[in-house]
Amino acid sequence: MVQRARALWGPLWWLPALPWVAYAALVGALDRVKWEHVVMAAFVAVLAYGGERCRKFYLESLPFFVLFLVYDALRYVMPISVTPSRVLGCSLDSAERALFGVQMGGAVHTPNEVLGRLANPALDLICAVPYGAYLFVMLGHFAYLTRKCSEEARRFAWLALGTHTLGFITYQLLPAAPPWYVREHGCVIDFAVGNSPAALARVDALLGINYFHDLYSRGSVAFGALPSLHVTYPLYGLLVTYRSASLPSRVLQIAYAVAMPFAAVYLNHHYVLDVLLGFTYTLVVFAVVQRVFPVGRADTEAAGSTAPEPSRDSLACPADRASALSR
Repeated sequence: MVQRARALWGPLWWLPALPWVAYAALVGALDRVKWEHVVMAAFVAVLAYGGERCRKFYLESLPFFVLFLVYDALRYVMPISVTPSRVLGCSLDSAERALFGVQMGGAVHTPNEVLGRLANPALDLICAVPYGAYLFVMLGHFAYLTRKCSEEARRFAWLALGTHTLGFITYQLLPAAPPWYVREHGCVIDFAVGNSPAALARVDALLGINYFHDLYSRGSVAFGALPSLHVTYPLYGLLVTYRSASLPSRVLQIAYAVAMPFAAVYLNHHYVLDVLLGFTYTLVVFAVVQRVFPVGRADTEAAGSTAPEPSRDSLACPADRASALSR
């Protein structure tokens, strides 16, 4: 096993899986063993040392593995680095009313409160779909891109990590209570209050399940409403594959990107301000990723000649075009 690992990674063969194995062991020693940490550590180890094809997938997926580690660690970091006095509660709610408030019945209401008047089981279920499936959709799309177009998969993964990094930094600098917290608990910030599924609790009750309750009880950040990272998930695939995606795929992704922010506000998880900051972060990181991993770079590297390039329509993925040129 060690000899094979050395063949794959050289003298630092032990490094690729170390952070995730060490983190799982540390959490188990200081807190309690959690199945997701053990599964992640084992999965990373298998990919890192399972052979050259697994090694390639490990490198393509590395931003997501780092993202898991950093996000989970926030549950231990934020109680130390953030104090209740720093958390934006009613101040963020007031800013939302000032910028996007709707005058109704002699009072100014947030968009959350306005959309809350539309609450019904059918709309609850519709909005629960993007909120319940976002992680599976993101990972499924990424896995598909690793087989279809490695360039797009690379930009997808780094776009996700970069956007989340900006979000996590904002959680530290501007921790914020979500609208459900202000509605249920007022302006006093209490760290003893854990994550809540908010309006998604109605979906659990309607279906007789505990899916959303369990999902949010495992969340790492209760006071991380600003920005909304939920609304960024549909944008990763949409931005990265917009030029190469088929028309049906593009329409579906746009619909998903529209449904997610509506659900975020309707379900009382985020303010419009949270949504807009999430959009902004994604676009900023995408601009950077496009410069670091420019479209078609693999064409030049793989071709190494002045051979004519096939049309973009004939080969949607730049990596595929590079492969065609090199043959």
